[in-house]
Amino acid sequence: MDVKANTLFNGTMMSRRAFTKLTALGTAAALGGISNVGAYPTKFVDELVEPASATPVDVERTVYSVCEMCPFRCGIKVTCNGGIVKTIEGNPKEPHSKGKLCARGNSAEKVIYNPDRVKYPLIRTGERGAGGWKRASWGEALDYTAGKLKEIEAKYGPESIAMVQMCSLMTPLLSRFQKALGSPNFFSILGTCKISRVVADLATLGAHTSNAVDYKNAKYIMLFGRNSFETPANCSVQALSAAITKGAKLVYLDPRFTVTASKADEWIPIKPGTDLAFVLAMMNVIIREGLYDEEFLTKYTYGFEELKGFIGGYTPEWAEGVTGVPSEQIERIAVEFATTKPAVAHPNWHPKGYESETQISRGILILNALVGNINKPGGIFYLRGVKLGGIKPPAYPEITAKRVDGIPDKYPLVPASHGLWQLLPDAIINEDPYPVKGLIVYRSNPLHAMPNRHRVIEAFNKLDLLVAIDILPSDTAWYADVILPECTYLERYEPPMVIAGKSPKVALRQPCVEPMYESKHSFWIFKELAQRMGIGEYFDFELDDYINARLSPLGIDKDYFKDHEIWSSGISPELKGLAGVKIKTPTGKIEIYSKKLEANGYDPLPTFEPPKEAPSGMFRLLHGHIAVHTHANPATFDNAYLNEICSENELWINTDTAGVLGITNGEYVWVENELSKGKIKAKVTEQIRPDAVFMLHGFGHTSPDLKLAYGKGLNDGDFIKAGADPIGGVCPMDETFVRIYREG
Repeated sequence: MDVKANTLFNGTMMSRRAFTKLTALGTAAALGGISNVGAYPTKFVDELVEPASATPVDVERTVYSVCEMCPFRCGIKVTCNGGIVKTIEGNPKEPHSKGKLCARGNSAEKVIYNPDRVKYPLIRTGERGAGGWKRASWGEALDYTAGKLKEIEAKYGPESIAMVQMCSLMTPLLSRFQKALGSPNFFSILGTCKISRVVADLATLGAHTSNAVDYKNAKYIMLFGRNSFETPANCSVQALSAAITKGAKLVYLDPRFTVTASKADEWIPIKPGTDLAFVLAMMNVIIREGLYDEEFLTKYTYGFEELKGFIGGYTPEWAEGVTGVPSEQIERIAVEFATTKPAVAHPNWHPKGYESETQISRGILILNALVGNINKPGGIFYLRGVKLGGIKPPAYPEITAKRVDGIPDKYPLVPASHGLWQLLPDAIINEDPYPVKGLIVYRSNPLHAMPNRHRVIEAFNKLDLLVAIDILPSDTAWYADVILPECTYLERYEPPMVIAGKSPKVALRQPCVEPMYESKHSFWIFKELAQRMGIGEYFDFELDDYINARLSPLGIDKDYFKDHEIWSSGISPELKGLAGVKIKTPTGKIEIYSKKLEANGYDPLPTFEPPKEAPSGMFRLLHGHIAVHTHANPATFDNAYLNEICSENELWINTDTAGVLGITNGEYVWVENELSKGKIKAKVTEQIRPDAVFMLHGFGHTSPDLKLAYGKGLNDGDFIKAGADPIGGVCPMDETFVRIYREG
């Protein structure tokens, strides 16, 4: 493999023979589901790895840490020898993953030893996107970055510097940096993920807890587009598998026949965007037939009487015309759900399809409340956690500027701690409500993960400074002015992680080997920047001090985890209902009728709003994920093991639709709308509705130095407009329509 001039990184290339040998193991890992992979081919690893700052010692040691290949952060057991990672297994003491790892977790060696890694600081020398770079020392890169940030701050104010970051264990410290600067513009990725479900949870349950479901003890499980067998959460796979083995019935609603659909007793290919209509019709039946839990509703909920008056028109017959599901089937499922105890309904993991996502999620939560199965075995439950300590910062400067995404004025219920990052490009381009001229991107990839890539590039080109802090040369890094290499999660400590659940525990991410090349910990990077920016007092401590301060209420410090796999609270995992649970809503109850929504001018009950209709000759473009890749993360797409398993996405087209269009399976077809145009391989199948097409998310990387991922497949985001659910803020990504046609 040739190394192009002006590429970001000059790393060791792997031979095709070695690549084939290694990826065969990766394929076996994927096919083995959540089983662990054994030792990797040590000889190849020893030849490939040149730990720049490590001091190899021929002593085998085991480190218990936390995975970072997806948001679920499973416990891992890492064996090292001679300064090299040899094996990665699951931590059997970690309560969620229970010693199991998915293919991603098993593939982490191909992150730390990826030859494409960013090895040293880089400063751009040419035009953005042209690939011209010069190697810099850390001092030079940090001085340059801080100097440009201070210029921007002096000219436009601190609010003109924004930060986008992945949701990580470092988030509180990154937020500290922005607050110390005096900027309100701090963003996570949840605007294109689950932010509307967070808002729905807070408005209805008083806590973001709808991820917590006791599948294992449920006898009837309804999943609304929640493709659990292809999500990051191997804990969900294990729990659902256990429930199915015990005889639970699984009903799955999705326009597409997924892996989860293949495990279900009943797959319902519902019309896209109409889940709430189905749920409201179920409520209608349950209330009409008196199948609800009156005692629970009286004691623990607010607004049931209002719901009874509201639900009358939402009949199964009405829902049939909206959803395409026969009314008899809706009626039967409603009765089964209400009479099979315990039963649970679970909203989509990533509810980012429609403008009504908040009300869709609320409707599903209310359905659970109707049958009284909240905080009981087999239902949704309130997460239990433990309170950690910290290091209190000095007083922050007063922030007078408004956020650029409209929070809280336009989106009063969306947590400002996350923001709506998909609205940032338009704010930059339009300079509304003021110019944003500096952008720090920490371990995120907005150019590939945000909607409308061309608009994001336009926004980047209006910046005076774009800084990328990353491990790999992401699509965003390719456009950056400065690239600062962070060490991988196998090379660093991070603040402790509370494993909330029935019986909470605490784990610690620990370094297994020394950082390679010139990579540095993000804490060190931000501390050095803070000192240069004149805000060093906010980082007047070491990371070890912060970790120990966080752990101090537990009576332990970080050394505890040298000899212990995990810290356990000892709290009983038994679910005993809502007695003693403080529900943090305005009424102190589960709010069927939301006072918070009402106070902010929104419908307090889950009113159905139909999805947009496809224009003539166009199809709704749906998107989703696959078990071996994580969102737009190069750590999985530019990974030798995982790229071999799935290197390219396809466009799912219904057989009848393909027949009308003259499209055959496996041929490349054009996908086009007003935003973009691209070619992709067609997958002609009966496993999707005729009125929709589907594309896996995260493919089509544009950074040439992601040598395994570059140019493979098509990016669904190129066709999606940025927008927001008016209540919860999530981008309605499935309200996207495209034309499909053959070449020529």
